[in-house]
Amino acid sequence: MKALWATLPFLPLLLTAAPRSFLAHDEGYYALQARWIAQSGQWLAPPWWDQVVFDRTIGLPWLIAAAYRLLGLAPWVAHVPSLVAAVASLLLTAALARRLLGGDGDGWLAAAVLALTPLWLDYAHLASQDMPLLALELLGILALLLAGDTPKRHWALLAGAWIGPAFLIKGFMVALPVLALLPFVLLERRPVLQRPAFWLGLALGWLPVALWLGLSLRVLGLPVVAGLWQKLLYLSESDVYSAGPIYYVWNLPANTFPWSLFALAGWRGWLAAPLERTRRLLLLLYPLLMLLLLSAFRTKTPYYGLQLTPFVALAATAGLRSWSAAAGKSARWASLGIAGLGMALVLAAAVVLWPGAPAKRLVANGVASLAPTPEQFAMAAVGLGLAWALVFWCRRSSPRLGALLIGPWLALVVLVQAGLFTDRSPVQRQALARPAAAQALAAGPIAAAAAAPLSGEEHARLILVALASPRLVPRLGAPEQVPPGDRVWIRRQELPAGWPVQLQAPELEPWLLAAAPGADR
Repeated sequence: MKALWATLPFLPLLLTAAPRSFLAHDEGYYALQARWIAQSGQWLAPPWWDQVVFDRTIGLPWLIAAAYRLLGLAPWVAHVPSLVAAVASLLLTAALARRLLGGDGDGWLAAAVLALTPLWLDYAHLASQDMPLLALELLGILALLLAGDTPKRHWALLAGAWIGPAFLIKGFMVALPVLALLPFVLLERRPVLQRPAFWLGLALGWLPVALWLGLSLRVLGLPVVAGLWQKLLYLSESDVYSAGPIYYVWNLPANTFPWSLFALAGWRGWLAAPLERTRRLLLLLYPLLMLLLLSAFRTKTPYYGLQLTPFVALAATAGLRSWSAAAGKSARWASLGIAGLGMALVLAAAVVLWPGAPAKRLVANGVASLAPTPEQFAMAAVGLGLAWALVFWCRRSSPRLGALLIGPWLALVVLVQAGLFTDRSPVQRQALARPAAAQALAAGPIAAAAAAPLSGEEHARLILVALASPRLVPRLGAPEQVPPGDRVWIRRQELPAGWPVQLQAPELEPWLLAAAPGADR
C-alpha cells in the first residue's frame, strides 16, 4: 500500500487526456513503420512505403506494432512502449539509489528528480527508441550490481541478457554503455563473468538479433541489410548533427536544470569523501566515460544525453540531501537564490497574464506552434514560482525539500495536461480533424505520389498526413504512375491539370489530397 501511494504523484506526469499527435521525425516515422508491419503481417524488415530500408534496427517498430495489434490503431497506443519503459526506468533508478545511496527515501527522491527532469519527461512521451534503451541499460547496471552480491541466477542471467534487446532497439549505440561498464565489470564483477548464467543470458539476448539478421540476409541479401552499417558510418562522418566536442557539457545541464546544479554539488561531495570502489565506479566513472564516449561520436543530439539523466538524478539526490539539511551561510544563500528566481517567475507570469500586455503577444508568437496557450505557460510559471518563493522561509529539511520539488511538479503537470509533451503537431492535427477533412480521409484508400525528391519539411508533412489516413496504400511514385481513380497525397506543384482536389489546407502544405481522373473507386 505504501508503494502504491508513492506512485500517485507520478501519474499526472505520465497519464493525460490531452490529444496526442506525432513529431514527424522520428516518432512519426516509427509509428508509420509499425502500422505497416501490423497491417501487413510482414515482421521481418523495416518497411518504408513500398521499400525495405535498413537504416535502423527493428526493435521499436516491433514493440509499437505489437501494441497496435493488442490495443488498436490510435496515436496513444504508439506511445505505450515508451511510457512502460519510462515507468521501468523510474523503478530501476529508485532501486539503484537505494543500493548505492543507502535508503528507501533516497530511492523515492531519485525517482522524483528523474521524473521532474525536462529531458526525461520529454522522451517518456515520445514514441522513440531512447526510453526503451535507457530502461534496458539501467536493468543491465542493476543486474550487474546485484549479481555480485547474491548467488541467485536470474541476476547474472539479466546481466548478460539485456545487451541483445538493446541492440534491437538502438543498434550499434549499445556499444557505448557496454564500454563504459567495462571498468566496473573487470574490477568489481569479474566473478560474474565466470558464471554460466551470465553467458546463457548473453546468448539468449542475442538470439533474436541473430535470427532477425540471419533471416534478413537470407531473404533480402547483404546489400540491403548492410544499410545498418552504412547508417553508422554516415552518422560517424557527417557534419549534419555535429555540434563540437563540448556539446553535452552545456546541453545536458541545460536539459536537466535545476537538478544539474544539485548534481554538481553531489559529485563534489563524492569526490571529497571516501567512497567504496563499487560506488566510485558506478556513480563517478561510469557517467564520466559515457559523457566522453558520447562526446567523441561526431553525431550529437539531446536524446543521446538521456542515457545520463538517471546518474544526474542520483548525484542530485545526494546534493539535495546535503542542501536541505544544511544550515550554513552557503545553504541560506542557495535558498535565497531559489526564492528570488521563484519571485521573478511569478512577476514574469503576471506580466503575461495582464490584459493587453505586449509581453502576452510576444509569448503567443513564440508558442504559436505548441499545444499550451500563453496563459497555460504563465500558470505553470506561477505554480513553480510560488513554490520556490517559499523555499527561503522553510527552516526544516523536509518542508524545504518539498517546496523545491512541488514547484516543478505543478509546472510540469500543467504542461503535460495541456499537451506540451503529447500534442507535438497540434496545427496539423486540428486541420486533419475538421469534419470535411475526416470525411475525405475516410472515403477510401490513399497513396502518395512525388516525382522529385522531398525536402526535410515536405517529408515531415507527408508523414503526418499519412498517419492521419485510415487506409494507406504503401506506394510512392510519380503522378503519371497513379492508376485512374486512385486517391493520392501529392504536392501542389506536382498536381496535374484536371485532377480534382478533395482536401487542402494551409496547415498541410505542400500536400493535397487529390484523385486521378478515371474510373470510380
